[in-house]
Amino acid sequence: MTSPIAARDAILRLKKTNAKGDIANMKKTFAAITLIIALVMAGPVAAAGIDFGGAIETNIEVNRTTQGDIEVTPASELSLNLGLTAAEDKLRAGLEFGLAKTEHDFLMPTGISLGDIQLKQAFIEADGAYWHGGPEVTTRFGTLDIDYSPYASVKNHSGISISGMDLDVVELDAFYGLPTNYGHVLGMRADLNLVEELDLGASVIADKDIVRMQIDAAGSPIEGLNVAGAIAADYVEGDSITESIKGMNNLWTIQADYEVLEDTTVTAGYKYVSSDWETPRYVAPRSEEDDQAQDWLYLERAKDHGVFVGVRTAQQGVEVEAEYDQVFAHAALGAGTEYEGFRFDVKTVLDVPSIGEISTEKTTFGVSRDFDVMEGLAIAASYEGEWVPADKQLTHTIGASTTLGLIPAINGLTINGEVSASELALDSIGYKIGAEFEAPNGVNLGIEHDRFEGTTFEAGMKVEF
Repeated sequence: MTSPIAARDAILRLKKTNAKGDIANMKKTFAAITLIIALVMAGPVAAAGIDFGGAIETNIEVNRTTQGDIEVTPASELSLNLGLTAAEDKLRAGLEFGLAKTEHDFLMPTGISLGDIQLKQAFIEADGAYWHGGPEVTTRFGTLDIDYSPYASVKNHSGISISGMDLDVVELDAFYGLPTNYGHVLGMRADLNLVEELDLGASVIADKDIVRMQIDAAGSPIEGLNVAGAIAADYVEGDSITESIKGMNNLWTIQADYEVLEDTTVTAGYKYVSSDWETPRYVAPRSEEDDQAQDWLYLERAKDHGVFVGVRTAQQGVEVEAEYDQVFAHAALGAGTEYEGFRFDVKTVLDVPSIGEISTEKTTFGVSRDFDVMEGLAIAASYEGEWVPADKQLTHTIGASTTLGLIPAINGLTINGEVSASELALDSIGYKIGAEFEAPNGVNLGIEHDRFEGTTFEAGMKVEF
């Protein structure tokens, strides 16, 4: 494996041999070559496999506030995708086009020129060995999607990558990325296959400023116990190596899950990140559900290090969860169960800045059930209460929704509404009512009225091909 220092030296040599004008030309040339090769391939592989598709989507939103102000927001999107395969799927190419972001939104993507269309992604991949009898690897030219680990990740970057080189006890990946604001980007990963019960890997990503070193491991030493950990650190060229290592920005996590009994799992771990390392470079993007390993770096933290513990169990139909995270200074207790068609849930979130200063941030409790009123008419009803001690406020929310199937002309119409109140005063009562309908002609319609926000109407269409 190339050492971090050697990777750093390689970057410095590349930096010295490329002027800014050469770098700009290299980017354009590389993108152009990738596109040309992919298009040229379309002819020879016509009989092998072409997958062409895309979508045109348009939407308009009209909002009328309670003060009478009207705001109209149109939007549109165009995407085109071309996939090509040949040589028994060992040779692949892909192109993705879309509209460039402009200052003005349009209801339909009309009046556009080639300059308004961006090539968002383009790549060519080939499976095969670099020498006769050698290991088969996947080589990719174009848009890279490097996911060595949550803390060693490079997305949507132009370059070259090699992955899956199996050398018995070690599997190697490597990539080179064209210059960005951080200069040339180089990286590699090695996964060791020494013990069947242990996954051990190391990654290095280097640019003109830093060398990211990352190690991760996961294993099951005994039945029912899963342990995983990761370490990432940035070496910055400075004084002596010893002083630089002592001052490295770094993070590390370790977690253990143990199934102590059937349907009962205990979790414990520790997280640490340097105080000035808010969101380190080359970290995977934040997920939509905030349920991935890297997401904690994107959230507002109370501390930069701490333990986290939790327990989950299901006993006699009751699901119970308890967790504490010192990094976010939060703890939570929750339970839920179903009985005679009703769903009951309760959860309390505690603010724990220190052991002696525990306070309740909020408590929520609710019940929900689906009712079959008659054939073709079912109503999902719910109640939720939220108690916020700091505001001394208890908010009640009652909601219901249904999808109509009684009237053929509006089959599939969804109606929903909710009423909320925190005190017995007419001015404090809020309500929402809305409806959504997909018309037979493919037009999606929606309307919502909020007592305090106003009325919003939406209409749109999407065509995929």
